[in-house]
Amino acid sequence: MRYAAVGAFDGMHLGHMRVIHEAGEDPGMVFFEPAPRQVTGRGVWRGRLTTAGERYEMLRCNGISSIITLPFDAATQGMPHGEFPGILAEIGPFDGFVVGYDFRYGHRALGTTETLKEGLGHLGLGLRVVEPFTVGSIPVKSGRIRELLEQGDLRGSSELLGRLYGATGVVSRGRGLGRKLGFPTLNLRVPGSKLLPPAGSYAVFADMGSGPLGAVAFVVPEKHLVEVHVPGFSGDMYGTAAKVEFVSFLRKPTSFGTAEELAKQIKNDMEISMEVLKEWH
Repeated sequence: MRYAAVGAFDGMHLGHMRVIHEAGEDPGMVFFEPAPRQVTGRGVWRGRLTTAGERYEMLRCNGISSIITLPFDAATQGMPHGEFPGILAEIGPFDGFVVGYDFRYGHRALGTTETLKEGLGHLGLGLRVVEPFTVGSIPVKSGRIRELLEQGDLRGSSELLGRLYGATGVVSRGRGLGRKLGFPTLNLRVPGSKLLPPAGSYAVFADMGSGPLGAVAFVVPEKHLVEVHVPGFSGDMYGTAAKVEFVSFLRKPTSFGTAEELAKQIKNDMEISMEVLKEWH
């Protein structure tokens, strides 16, 4: 029997991976796009943990290729919850579906796991509901991970994600200040919907397509920008995609009176970053 996991899956954290695991071998994936909270406005919207492209790449790397995207718009938001089981029944050759314990759907989120199970049952389809997944005593939730990232707690967020938190962006041209100081940077422009950690310097791994390299980065959240210096790298990356994974926070933004003072601080950041990253080899 073939099952598909259903949900927003923003973050692809350990709880989400448990839902996917419960779908069994060769699972299907059914996503909402954009992320429902981007449309509904429920709660405080802090940004996405994974963009659509990042989520797809994670699944591809895990050997999952059967991916169905359902649009989430005003019509979807206002849809009577009784219609949703029929939509799932039409999307693919699945015998049933898997959702998390807190899955909600339909107008005013009135649809629950109980109503979904009943609706799918009438159509001859099964439903598996995955109970909360915890790390220690902490439930793994996307909202909690966002809170940890906003606090700069990369270790805490990584424990709930089951991986380092990362961001993928397109390398664009900057002012060239880093190059003038002897520390050329890759200026990653990330999507505006992506949540970045607080402004400041970080020890990171950078991947330009050939595997992760130790680097130091400076994050400017309000500009959706990550400036990355990779020691020894001098290739032309303009217009291509690159990824950074945040390992450790180094310092908050600081004003410098001279270019020499700034260069000295960047050098110090780089040296500290390299020491921090040694623990990950």
